[in-house]
Amino acid sequence: MTELDGPTTGPAFRKPTISDGAPLWRLVREIDVLDDNSCYVYLLLCRDFADTCLVAEFQGALVGFVTGYVPPTRPDSIFVWQVGVAPQARRRGIAQQLLLQLVASEAGRRAQYLEATVSPSNAASRRLFQAAADALGAPLNVHRGFDRDHFAGQDHEEEELIRIGPLRKAG
Repeated sequence: MTELDGPTTGPAFRKPTISDGAPLWRLVREIDVLDDNSCYVYLLLCRDFADTCLVAEFQGALVGFVTGYVPPTRPDSIFVWQVGVAPQARRRGIAQQLLLQLVASEAGRRAQYLEATVSPSNAASRRLFQAAADALGAPLNVHRGFDRDHFAGQDHEEEELIRIGPLRKAG
């Protein structure tokens, strides 16, 4: 992986394409703290949900991503499924930039809320979403999400629903 300190200012952000599916899947496995989905899921996200997903690329390498979708029962929201940054690219604000770029995207401009589920012990994700809420000038509220027993007997912590918004729109 290329070092991010160089003559350029940082990564470029763009919608994913189907050819990003496998590299995205490999990045999730490298990050090793995100739920490991099949490669097929990332192919579908890159093909069918590209309007609500972004990748961060630096010198031809995928260094971060955010995947999301518009929930059919909450069309005023974008739900963030996963956000991740390559280990060697962390602590540069890329995850927050991905969230802010998502809100600024065409799909994001239609949304009133940015949502995600986060386990209570995931302090890093909680800080990320609070920082995004602060940058957006929007409140962050925590609601009941998925209980531990919803996870089919897996040893999985509960996940609370974080909801940022209403999002201010430039007028």
